[in-house]
Amino acid sequence: MEAVHDALQILATDEEGTRCALAEAKRLARASHPRVVLLVPHVLSCFSPPADPRETTAITDRYRAMATAAGVDAVVRLCVCRRIDDVFRWMLARHSRIVVGGRRRWWWPTVDQRLARRLQQWGHDVVFARINAAG
Repeated sequence: MEAVHDALQILATDEEGTRCALAEAKRLARASHPRVVLLVPHVLSCFSPPADPRETTAITDRYRAMATAAGVDAVVRLCVCRRIDDVFRWMLARHSRIVVGGRRRWWWPTVDQRLARRLQQWGHDVVFARINAAG
């Protein structure tokens, strides 16, 4: 599968983080990005059997419904891979604009913050959509 150029990319994290990222992407897409792509990593260990088509369809449908509920017209791409970094290598064009949602801590970065930082170090323009502390 080819990386998408000139699209706003959303990297799915957990459900709450993805909802925040979708809300931020909706705001950003109005201004400058006609196309939105929701990348959904589905990491399988090398010992796992190949992905079941029914399972992958259910995952894709769940994220498509989440995007629709957020009012975002997004193409959902399920990325079955062995490591999360495979998604970045295979699915992201150079210097992509990516929205990552998650919790933010000032004293020790969360998994989502570290993910966003790694994407920035690889040259991507990353927007971190913070989950509010209140929920």
